[in-house]
Amino acid sequence: MTTRNENLKTLITDNINDIASGVRKDSNARLNLVVLLQEVEKSGKFDFLIDLNAKDQSKESWVGDFKTIHQINKLTQAHLKYLRDTFMMNFLGVKWKASDKDNKAKLDALRDAMSAFVCVSVNAKNMNKDILKKKNDSYFTGANKSKVYVNGAFVNKECEPLNKDNVNEIALNFSELTRVARAWYKRIGGDGNGRKLPFDSAIERATRFIDDDLNAVKPFDLSSSKSHSLVNFLVNNCNKWLQAKKNIQTELKEKRKAS
Repeated sequence: MTTRNENLKTLITDNINDIASGVRKDSNARLNLVVLLQEVEKSGKFDFLIDLNAKDQSKESWVGDFKTIHQINKLTQAHLKYLRDTFMMNFLGVKWKASDKDNKAKLDALRDAMSAFVCVSVNAKNMNKDILKKKNDSYFTGANKSKVYVNGAFVNKECEPLNKDNVNEIALNFSELTRVARAWYKRIGGDGNGRKLPFDSAIERATRFIDDDLNAVKPFDLSSSKSHSLVNFLVNNCNKWLQAKKNIQTELKEKRKAS
């Protein structure tokens, strides 16, 4: 007879394989992975423990200092990597290596889900309330179940733009849930998921191209007749973005002072 533990192991492994292979690119696949990690926690079949002395394991004097994710005030990327690797080996029973292209995609999927799950788990305990909510016996809603119900007060506190009206519960897709988690890690002084966002990568790439064109042996030889207009457009939008962000940050500061 298949045990609950084996069912969860199979569901998680299959889910990760589908994400890594590109079979599942939808938000539900990643949200479901977060929910499955929560199910593992509830089953008690895996202890989400972190050895604070893990870096000294190769030393003869090593003595483990294990803490639960709820006992660590500042959860960092190193802690999350430790959790991901121990979960991979001790619960899933696999040894994926980042040097393998296919396995790296699996590790990335597990890393992203683990980062969101830890945030959800720690805050559920701190608030003594469920962060991921069930409605009509399901965590999911929206087209293709692409969103998950989340505690509204938590979202409002950590990422107010996603719940400006502070409703009791709000449906978020995986990117939005990740955004809330990042805000929480930043607030507690951790670094959470250190994965670079596509937005940041695109900006860095554009900046490199502009620098290369400006500082080339023959400046502006890489650009075209359209480049001047495109850079102007970019500068204008960057200034609008900076001003809008400054306005939002000022509003948030005023609200905190008033509360």
